Amino acid sequence: MIHPVGLMLYALVVWLATQAVSAAIVWLFTVDLGRPVSAQAQPRVAVIVAVKGHDIEFDGFLASVFVQDYSDYRVIFAVESDSDPAVAAIEVCRARWPDKVSLVTAGLARAEGQKTANLRAALDHVTAEDDILVFADADIWPNPDWLRRLVAPLVRGETDVVSGFAWLLVKDSRPSTFVLASMAAGIATIPRMPFLNAAWGGTTAMWRDQFESLGIADNWRGALSDDLQLTNVVQRAGCRIAAPREILLRTPVETHGFSTVAAEARRWYMLVRVHMPVTYAITVAASTLVSAGWIAALVGALCGRTDAAIVLMSAFALAILCTFGRAILIARLWGRAGLKENRAFLLADPLMAPVAAIMNAVFGWSALGMRRTTWAGITYEITGPQEVRILARGES
Repeated sequence: MIHPVGLMLYALVVWLATQAVSAAIVWLFTVDLGRPVSAQAQPRVAVIVAVKGHDIEFDGFLASVFVQDYSDYRVIFAVESDSDPAVAAIEVCRARWPDKVSLVTAGLARAEGQKTANLRAALDHVTAEDDILVFADADIWPNPDWLRRLVAPLVRGETDVVSGFAWLLVKDSRPSTFVLASMAAGIATIPRMPFLNAAWGGTTAMWRDQFESLGIADNWRGALSDDLQLTNVVQRAGCRIAAPREILLRTPVETHGFSTVAAEARRWYMLVRVHMPVTYAITVAASTLVSAGWIAALVGALCGRTDAAIVLMSAFALAILCTFGRAILIARLWGRAGLKENRAFLLADPLMAPVAAIMNAVFGWSALGMRRTTWAGITYEITGPQEVRILARGES
């Protein structure tokens, strides 16, 4: 019979091995990263953006979206009401690029997410001349080759949907913001395998005719999560989703403490649980094992266990190795300017690793029975993928 102490050491060694695999994955992610996108045809693109409010993130989006290295595209903005603070900035863009900008007022959502209502309203302004639809969040800061990278795999016939991931830019000095950025960085560098890929509402592209043939607009009706619902529809149809490594979208973020992080993470876990329960179970199980390893190693080290202390120090060394890999990623995608704007995050990242792992597991489990969430000032209750009630409206 194995002694409990020996069993714990064995478990810690196995956990440490999984941490080593995670570090290796980050480094593998950087291999040949940042290669220029090859020249290809440029079919007409309609970029659809649901907007609420006007802040520095939206200013950055406007500054980026109209300098795309792409010949034929337009942007359809959709707001809840004409009084939205974003309207004035959109009107300035429309006056400057009248052929490139459209503005749609969706009105108040009824029994669905406001973002979903905005997107569906924008779809009424899509025409037969729009070959490809790109759905984007209003807080991303895309590189000039963003549209070309989204369109290229579609034109080559390699996939049916192209998406990406967010790369969070820390814009304050709160520990909660660093933890959120560390959690997001772990997701952004997962292997790009077809069965792991999902559409992300921040940046997703597909052919318009396929979008229509799959009936995604109708499947969005009554949904709170546009991207997870789209993912389900696409996967049920047997379509392919690609997430090229280069499509990481700089997304500025600041929090107001760990309550902000909890609200964001728990809502995401709740939506995954509702739309993709198997994925939710796997994710929570994995995060639980990772957090349990950190806790066991830390407790063992505090109790004077030399072997646990060695495992803990080795885990921190691997966390530092992960951070160096992320620094290479940043340098290859955004150069010295990227390293400068991510400097604070890179310095804090290794220390945030155990905190992010533990909180990830806590948030995952706490969303198990969760049905209500407040998002952009609106409180929703969700009981199914297309079963949403609006309980209250307030300021975003």
